Amino acid sequence: MIKRIEEIIKKAVGEDAVFTVEVPPDQKMGDYMTNVALRVASTLKKSPEEAAREIAEKIIKADKGKMFSDVSVAGPGFINFFVNPKFFYEELSEMLRMGDEYGGSDEGNGKKVRIEYVSANPTGPIHIGNLRGGPIGETLARVFEKSGFKVLREYVHNDAGTQVEKLGETLWYWYEKLRGNEASFPDGGYRGDYGKEVAEAVAEALGPNLEKSQISEIIAFGLNHIFEENKETLKRIGITFDKIVSESNLISSGATEEVVSEMKSLNVTKERDGALWFVPNDEFLSDRESVIVRSSGQPTYFASDIAYHKEKFTSGYDLVFDIFGSNHHGHAPKLQALTKLFGFNPQNFIVLLYQYVRIKRGDEAVTMSKRAGTYVTAKEVLDEVGPDNVIFFLLMHSLTTHIDFDLDLAKKKSLENPVYYVQYAYVRAKRILEESGMEPMVSDLSLLNTQPELALIKKLSNFPEVVSMVCKTYEVHRITHYATELAREFHSFYEKTRVLVDDKDLSMARLNLVRSVVIVLANTLNLIGVSKPESM
Repeated sequence: MIKRIEEIIKKAVGEDAVFTVEVPPDQKMGDYMTNVALRVASTLKKSPEEAAREIAEKIIKADKGKMFSDVSVAGPGFINFFVNPKFFYEELSEMLRMGDEYGGSDEGNGKKVRIEYVSANPTGPIHIGNLRGGPIGETLARVFEKSGFKVLREYVHNDAGTQVEKLGETLWYWYEKLRGNEASFPDGGYRGDYGKEVAEAVAEALGPNLEKSQISEIIAFGLNHIFEENKETLKRIGITFDKIVSESNLISSGATEEVVSEMKSLNVTKERDGALWFVPNDEFLSDRESVIVRSSGQPTYFASDIAYHKEKFTSGYDLVFDIFGSNHHGHAPKLQALTKLFGFNPQNFIVLLYQYVRIKRGDEAVTMSKRAGTYVTAKEVLDEVGPDNVIFFLLMHSLTTHIDFDLDLAKKKSLENPVYYVQYAYVRAKRILEESGMEPMVSDLSLLNTQPELALIKKLSNFPEVVSMVCKTYEVHRITHYATELAREFHSFYEKTRVLVDDKDLSMARLNLVRSVVIVLANTLNLIGVSKPESM
């Protein structure tokens, strides 16, 4: 629908006009609205309101009442459109025809996208804050795939450096304690019972008689043990990766050393205090400088990240995404400074930063777990509230918003819980179809002309536009918002409308409307990875 309206507007103002067409926050304002007058007013040498009236008159004259029942000007220059219901009936018919393919498009036209997300600290279990990037990245990947893009999901295993050495010292401490030896907890070691759990796995797998000289074996086993558990945690919310990159492999393969030499040849490095620094050209900000080789001669994590991003930028992909926690805000500009060095369009490298998650029980904050010692683990939250609640609650808010994740609310099996509210709408719609005992038939959809019916049809028709908007803005919370709004519209319809009535034609039309609710809710839940229960 939006594409049709965009074409009509361009005929009125010119093909080069840049503007948006969106669904208004309130249906009373219209079915769609545009800011085109605000964008072209200066070119027309008119006020936005004058420009809006002129454009609206052109559209009304050209349309002759075919698509729009009304076109009006609102506010400081917005144009609101009320669409002829027959176009919504056509869209409803399209939903019924396309089924689970509804909402898809060829917008991507085969373009290739690679998305890195989660990439958890390798020294312990994934925490709930880090997990937030999982549903964001996975949902974005599914949206791109539904829109005709080819997607590569990737994960970086940072299994090298100082943090790994500290992991080894922590595991050795617990290994010694387990066999009854005296030991002192290492400075900077990892607190919590998790280190003991991993050390117990080490002792079971490698035996109790290892020497300190064999600590590299303990580290290798520990890293793999943690990594496998983290992969299992991610699988619980439907996440697996196509490509897993190991920092240690980047170093051992020579890729890190090679890119350091290349950086020298590009004249973007400087020696200072015995270390080698990445110093971008003047076109970049000076605060993007960073050490890539320590004074000891050891490459830093950033050096390996440069090697990895060089591979990303030269791999022939059209869009490259990094999805990080907000604590990476200083790292992102350094990576963006690399794009031009490796011949990649900076506009096609997108870094999405999400804010932290605070776990609460009602009004009380939960600050840490005994297992991790310093934070709440993703596994513990998943065990308590289940994957559906974790996914939906992590996707409910904009990336720039901090989340208060209420465990008590997530466990409620009532309409207060937004996940339950949406899933119950799906189950309720399916139950109506099953209990009707009527086989699907083509029906006269124009019989659906009451306010609750039309409001529901219009909300259903917004689904392709939500998918398309997420493709453009990467705002995945739009999908959970849409799911909640659609569920609300359906619950309202259900309370005000009898589906099965004496008029069989009207009953069939309403059953087809309910069938469309099942289709669109299923497609929405599939995009975010939330289950579709058979009963509740």
